Amino acid sequence: MRLMPTMRDVKIYGGLGALLSLLSFVPHIGIVLSIAGLVLILIAIKYLSDMVNEPQLFKNMIIAMVAYIVGIVIFFLVVFGTLLSAIFSAPHTPKVSWLPVLLGVISGLVVLWLACIVGGVFIKRTYDRVAEITGIDLFKTTGLLYLIGSALLIVIIGGIILLVAKVLEAVSFFSIKEESPASPQPPPPPPPVS
Repeated sequence: MRLMPTMRDVKIYGGLGALLSLLSFVPHIGIVLSIAGLVLILIAIKYLSDMVNEPQLFKNMIIAMVAYIVGIVIFFLVVFGTLLSAIFSAPHTPKVSWLPVLLGVISGLVVLWLACIVGGVFIKRTYDRVAEITGIDLFKTTGLLYLIGSALLIVIIGGIILLVAKVLEAVSFFSIKEESPASPQPPPPPPPVS
């Protein structure tokens, strides 16, 4: 028998996931911790989506994550392919031009940037709705910072804004009250009979 998830589950999984995803800088295990954190956040959003019977909530978060992942993969493939092409063509050309390498790296960065903006839009949609469901307006701020940080990622300040968004994400999840938004309020007691 599967138990229905609770707001407590959303709070714990989302909060711990946000904290773990902040640890990507830890040597050797940071990437693993960060991925585990993202999975926990996805589980939290899935639980909330199921609790309020709103599948689009989870779909928006999945689209955001896929956009970020696709952007990162394409960036590395383009940059790696460009560098390999330059390395293997260097012995066969009398004068090596760095312009194709530079254009390849710039193309990869543009694709990554656009994918991050798409991801930011869908995270904002997700967290705007989570704010409406939970009554925690800090989720709206978190979503907005994700969008702004993603748009400004092309300059260094975007990374700092995304870091602030991650911290606010943890605070937002840990601020969730443990009552279920899907459970109806009990009816008021009947008036006394005289």
